[in-house]
Amino acid sequence: MLTARRKSDGQTVHAYDESKRNGPFACLICGDPVILKAGRNRQNHFAHENPIACKFAEGETDEHRRCKLEIYEALRKTPGVTKVALERPLGEVRPDVSAYIRGVPVAIEVQLSSLSVETIMRRTIDYFRKGIYVLWLLQWTPKLDRPRYTPRIWERWIHAAYFGHVYYWIEELTVVSYHFEASFQTVPKRSWYGSGGGYSRRSKQHRRAVRGRTFNLATDFGPRRREWWEGNGVKVPDACLFMERNSGQQGIGS
Repeated sequence: MLTARRKSDGQTVHAYDESKRNGPFACLICGDPVILKAGRNRQNHFAHENPIACKFAEGETDEHRRCKLEIYEALRKTPGVTKVALERPLGEVRPDVSAYIRGVPVAIEVQLSSLSVETIMRRTIDYFRKGIYVLWLLQWTPKLDRPRYTPRIWERWIHAAYFGHVYYWIEELTVVSYHFEASFQTVPKRSWYGSGGGYSRRSKQHRRAVRGRTFNLATDFGPRRREWWEGNGVKVPDACLFMERNSGQQGIGS
């Protein structure tokens, strides 16, 4: 985590500009002691002394910390964006970055690990109940531009939830949209009297990731509500989504 409470004065502090000599520190959620970990080769962060005690104490990578810190810093400099916070406690949820963007309450969740679909759905439902518009972001990888791509289960869920769009983070506030289409492979015809012909078979595992537009999430995105939807083995609850404005609803399946 990147935020904690400084026990000496009760102030919320950020790991990237804090010093160990100002400790001790406590978790904003559970109040248990946390340790400031800093080093030349890693992102400054707070870690629980007892990681089992807090549900928000799961491990995260330096890449995850760098991503949400870049988004946070960029939002702070953007006109029309207010109340920007890192890891703001909101009851059962604690978004990586939250803010009011042109008056819209937005929660940005950076998904770089393997959260279960059940966890993503539960958090999405919590944001809906609070009237907060959530943006699930993934990190861009060159694998997306290969002929075949294998989306993870929760990646397919996000694709269905956002009307056939998945948003991948590039840097600061820059994200790129992808749409998954069916991937086909050629199966050669075989028989005892020879071979030839063949047919195309739709892959159950692979998809073709079609690159779309590049966006600034603070200026090109807006609020959108969606109703409960189910199809292709995917269930999407009622949701408040923060996504590209005027995007179509085509390809909402996974």
